[in-house]
Amino acid sequence: MKYIGPFLRINILDNENIKSQLFYLSKESIAHIVLSSNCGIVSPSEHLRNKILPTNDDSINGGNSPLLSLYKKADGKLINNNDKLRWNDRKFKKEINIASNAYMTLSLLELADYYSDFIDIDNDKYSLKNYYLDLAREQLEFYALNCRNNEGVFVDKVDDSEPLLDQYNLRDKDNKFKFSNQALLMAAYYKYSTYDKISENNQFKNFALDILNMFEQFKEEIYNISHDELVKICFAFNIFYKYSQLDEALVLLLDFSELMLENLRHIPISSLRDNLDITCLLYINCMILYKTTNIKKFKDESQKAYSILESLYQGDNGILIKNFQEKENKFTADEIMLYLYAMMLHYDIEKDEGENPDNSLVHNIYKNQVVGSGLILSWPEAPTLDDVERYRNFSSKTDDLLQDEFFRMSSMSTPENNELAPIFTKYVTYNNKKETFKPSKPSFDAYRNMLIFYVILFIKTI
Repeated sequence: MKYIGPFLRINILDNENIKSQLFYLSKESIAHIVLSSNCGIVSPSEHLRNKILPTNDDSINGGNSPLLSLYKKADGKLINNNDKLRWNDRKFKKEINIASNAYMTLSLLELADYYSDFIDIDNDKYSLKNYYLDLAREQLEFYALNCRNNEGVFVDKVDDSEPLLDQYNLRDKDNKFKFSNQALLMAAYYKYSTYDKISENNQFKNFALDILNMFEQFKEEIYNISHDELVKICFAFNIFYKYSQLDEALVLLLDFSELMLENLRHIPISSLRDNLDITCLLYINCMILYKTTNIKKFKDESQKAYSILESLYQGDNGILIKNFQEKENKFTADEIMLYLYAMMLHYDIEKDEGENPDNSLVHNIYKNQVVGSGLILSWPEAPTLDDVERYRNFSSKTDDLLQDEFFRMSSMSTPENNELAPIFTKYVTYNNKKETFKPSKPSFDAYRNMLIFYVILFIKTI
């Protein structure tokens, strides 16, 4: 049964409302992409392919296709085939980007944590915990066996496999590897190991610690990498430290973060503005570190980054503008979403410390630039009334019924209505003169989407 809601809709958005809507989008979109898109190499496991899952997405239970790896790009426009919506496999770019896949697996592990809370409440929901863990394990095994080069480090791959043959044919895209990708997968292997209680010799934990040891050995090399890559390494180590709480990880995290702040002192303001996604991620790193360690330096010395971010907000129109002089401003999905979460973290910390911050910036960016711009192609329907997730604390009590606005904005179309995937499109363009947004073609960029979905899930737990 669907809830039609009250006669008058008074839509009051606050940070918690925005976070809950985006969490629901992320949770449902991850399930849609990983279990029904076919956009990648599909697990041969009968256990994973045949299991009936508790989901409102008919495309999933129409036939599971759990991914071992995710391809780099696809079309966001769905194909209607016998009244079933599916992704267009002719539009897949069959490359395996390590960062995208690491964020995919990390997202599944975060969702395993979420579904752990359904024990003794809803057995079907709770079963998703083990399903996601089993799939994450297969993914991690796949990466270790198929996504490394001859030196043993993880590198991007091109899938040249023949569809009718039962073997993988993956070749290195190039000889380059990124330290940040190794760090992301280090976090994923370690996170999975916290669930693997079967044997004392935990191969996933040992594998993660091998990667950590590599960072300790090659620390001097990391001092010479680009600023962008350093910021991504710091984010990966923030993730790893949250999962592991290892002193060795904290030492490296603080070391790399000191270098990140040193870079910040010398980077021109114009460069920080032009590389908006990296500046936002830098500020997110500092806020996470401040919350994790209570070292005030990370809050104080990141003020330069925050001042730049704040200066880009145009209060009259309630949007972010990168260049006021240009006729058009193009914003990628990760720029907008990282900006939103950087500002939400700032707001939350100020509020926790007894300040009375203004929420209008976050509210307006979300309403105008996330929801109203066409950045999100579609949004899954809210849970039905017989779904325990529809109730506060999963109580199923009438008094705890959550409004639709807890899960989605009513203005957003569902995948069934507009036949578009529930994903972020690549970018939107703002016309300064017309004061209107125009979304890009409905395309799927795996890196941007997996990064955004993971940031949504991860920061919810900070």
